[in-house]
Amino acid sequence: MSTPTKLALVGCGGISAAHLNGYRDLHDRGCRDFEIVACCDIAKANAETRAEEILAFQGTKPLVFDSTEELVKSGAAEAADVCLPHAFHHSTTIELLQGGLHVLLEKPIGITIQATRKIMEAADAAGRILATAENIRRMPGPRACRWALCEAKLIGDVHAIHVSQSAYGPFDFSTPGMKWRGVKLITGGGMIMDSGAHLGDMMVHMFGDPDEVYCRMFTHNPEPFKDLPGFGDGNVDTEDTWQLIMSFKSGVQLNWTYNRIFPGASEASGHYYGTKGTMADSGFVMHPFQNGGSLVESDGTVRPSGWVERQYMDSLSNDEKNHLFPFGATDGFSIEVFDFIRAIRTGQPVEMDGEAGLRAKTLCMACYESAEAGTAVKYDDVLNGSVSAYQDPINAHWGI
Repeated sequence: MSTPTKLALVGCGGISAAHLNGYRDLHDRGCRDFEIVACCDIAKANAETRAEEILAFQGTKPLVFDSTEELVKSGAAEAADVCLPHAFHHSTTIELLQGGLHVLLEKPIGITIQATRKIMEAADAAGRILATAENIRRMPGPRACRWALCEAKLIGDVHAIHVSQSAYGPFDFSTPGMKWRGVKLITGGGMIMDSGAHLGDMMVHMFGDPDEVYCRMFTHNPEPFKDLPGFGDGNVDTEDTWQLIMSFKSGVQLNWTYNRIFPGASEASGHYYGTKGTMADSGFVMHPFQNGGSLVESDGTVRPSGWVERQYMDSLSNDEKNHLFPFGATDGFSIEVFDFIRAIRTGQPVEMDGEAGLRAKTLCMACYESAEAGTAVKYDDVLNGSVSAYQDPINAHWGI
């Protein structure tokens, strides 16, 4: 058996637990293609906690670091899985790439378009792999529904998508894990940049690049926060409500609305309208098809979510199943981390590289740029950086 790929977990907060569950799942399934040799977090206690959790399933305990500089100097790892707040994606990842490590980077890949491009340039210059950690598209439900809509065309040609979520669910910005998510200088934006990044990726993955975006967004409830490192006390400035209309170059039209602060009735729906029927999302619509989707054909025939997934799985060869669902894994985090490991070990391309992450994130960023401008913007203008008024203060703050 060849030597396992030596990995470092960089950033040991909330989302790193999901990545760790992915590694544990692979290990439990018999995968021995990797070894987590280091955990790194500015809060060393967090890194120590993750190291102990890894010891419990891996049998060896990773080294613990509180700086990426020391991690790189140690030479312990050949690759890093970066799970940090958005504002630190570019600086940390560039340092790791320049130190010779391959990097799997949590979405959204960079806090701004400019930050993402700097990361991509560093990966190219270093000759290292840069992969975007996007778990949703890799799950059986999203894979099956993309196949049904875009390959099998079970509802014909898709012309329109309506996604809507309305529920009263104020966030608790007093907790460390949420506090930073309320400040656009750290997170880049609110839920459009966070859960919305999953929807953005699936839209681009299924229907190609957008053309034009018109978005209105609001912060109706600028909740207070206290003792945010580097910022002190303040009020949330990320959006809690939006409405947008987006057209794709393929001709598809997306209407997307969201709010989380209006008391009373709640609703969530995701519908994809085609020339021969409709597909309905069966789960959390901000994570498209995480729980699959059901079909209503033009003659009224209903095909449940499980039927769609069975048709998709039956369409795959054994080799395709083994590639898409390695070791039989169906968890999106398990699949995304293995995809990264496989690319390092075999030279195969990652499923979602930096460019794919950039294009998904640009869909989200175009919403902010439109709201900032008060008018529609072209996706390509946001992608190439000619429209950046919303991002300019963020870039200035971090010296990007």
